[in-house]
Amino acid sequence: MSSGLKSFGKVLLIVFIVLYALIEIFVTACLLQFNDYRVTEFGNKSLLILKENIDEDYKKGDLLVITKDNGSDVTVGDRIFFYNASEHYLVNYAKVVEIKENKDDFVFKVDALYNVYRDYYVGKKVQRFKGMGTILGFLESKWGFLLLVVLPTLVAVIYEIYIIVLEIIDIKKEVDNE
Repeated sequence: MSSGLKSFGKVLLIVFIVLYALIEIFVTACLLQFNDYRVTEFGNKSLLILKENIDEDYKKGDLLVITKDNGSDVTVGDRIFFYNASEHYLVNYAKVVEIKENKDDFVFKVDALYNVYRDYYVGKKVQRFKGMGTILGFLESKWGFLLLVVLPTLVAVIYEIYIIVLEIIDIKKEVDNE
């Protein structure tokens, strides 16, 4: 019974360490993929953490995964996400009221009469993860990263130094006894 419990404990510890490492790697990758507007981008996907309610569907603390397309399927009446340069490049969400197309480009006119150019268009296809934005937001913060990555790494390094010092002391004792 005791050996079975020890084996289960080892398996549980390994699962915990693997999950912890995956979360640590994901958070670090998110931080490394910030764009100029502090939004994480992986290819054509943007991870947006909502800091306030923007719609009846999108609430504070939600994590939105927005897929950017070329904008060709946007029609009048669609709601899109875009960077608003007049508000320090915050991501806004508004309804398209007019579409102007020229050659290879387009401009969306949205609710408050903003013009949204191709470079500022984030997307309209969204996957929502309820409440996950609060967790990811904390882990991406200074304190969250400190608690998740820096402190455990520091403890591991100090522990390794302690083990090395103990080994050196043992070796020194063996040499003195000879």
